[in-house]
Parts: sequence; structure tokens; C-alpha cells
Amino acid sequence: MIASVRGRIVGRGPDHVVVEAAGLGYKVFVPRPPRGDDVQLHTHQVIREDGQFLYGFETGEELALFELIIGVSGVGPRAALAILSVSRPVDVAAAIAAGDSAALAKAPGVGKKTAERLIVDLRSKVGRVAIGPFGGDAADTDEAVAALRALGYTASRPQARRPPRNAWRLRYAPTRLSTQDRG
Repeated sequence: MIASVRGRIVGRGPDHVVVEAAGLGYKVFVPRPPRGDDVQLHTHQVIREDGQFLYGFETGEELALFELIIGVSGVGPRAALAILSVSRPVDVAAAIAAGDSAALAKAPGVGKKTAERLIVDLRSKVGRVAIGPFGGDAADTDEAVAALRALGYTASRPQARRPPRNAWRLRYAPTRLSTQDRG
């Protein structure tokens, strides 16, 4: 599996870029053209009988959302790429959480039934993906916070802590040890 590609963009198409890495040119399908000529794309590789395809994303969160979308029955990589090409990941997650099938159906090749299936299948799962803002603007951050709140997150939500490794040993350890008890 090819997990990521780092290199220089040597070609651009309407739905893909060609990234040269270590002397090889990789055709990577992208939802939107990456910024700059030097890129690192998180990729998802699809191997079918008619070819091998790479789908690339600028962030790991966008890749995770793509993988959630293609996990829905009847939704392939091209449809998932189309959804992510018309909206930012935070907007797609907010649309799924809010049950907004019209926003998802804006993507070419995605109809009302497919959008509704996405909402039914992903509404409970979309909160598990940490969706961050696409850009670095304050407006993007505000939108990301609003989308996360729509998904049920709060700013003061405590993080679940795992017990320390070997914590069970502490439970059964003697309460007092002296130098004579060492044996």
C-alpha cells in the first residue's frame, strides 16, 4: 500500500496531479488542486482488475473522511472525491451530522438517495473522525468549532484517560516495604 507521496508536482489535470517522487511520476486523483509545487499527499490506493488508482489528500483528516464515505455501500472513490471537491471536509461532516442531504447532493454523480444513505450510515461515525479546519484563517477555525459542536463536542469535554500500563500490579503490591522484605 502506498500511504503517502511526497514530491514535486510535474503535471496537473482537472481531477489529478502527477507527483514526481524518487524519479517516478505518480498520478494522484485529488478533490482540489494542492497549493504549491512541493507537496505531501496522504493517499488511499485502490487496486481493481482494470487498474491501480491513488487518491490523495492534503490532510489525514480529509483522508479519514474519504475512507468513511467509500465504506458506505454503493459509494465509490469517484463519488467520494466529488463530495470532497465541492465542500471542505468540515462542511461535509457538518452536513452529515445535520442530515443535510441537499448539501451532499451538490456533488456531481451524487443523487438524493445516495446522500440520504450517506447520512444514515455515517451520522454516528462522523464524530469519530477529528475534522480540523481546511485553512489557517480565523473564519475557518470558527466554522470548524461550529461543526464540531454540531457533532456533539464541547470545548470543555474531558479526555478519557487510560489506566497506566501494569496498573493491576499496583493493586496487589504490598502497602509497606522495608529493606528486610526484599528477600
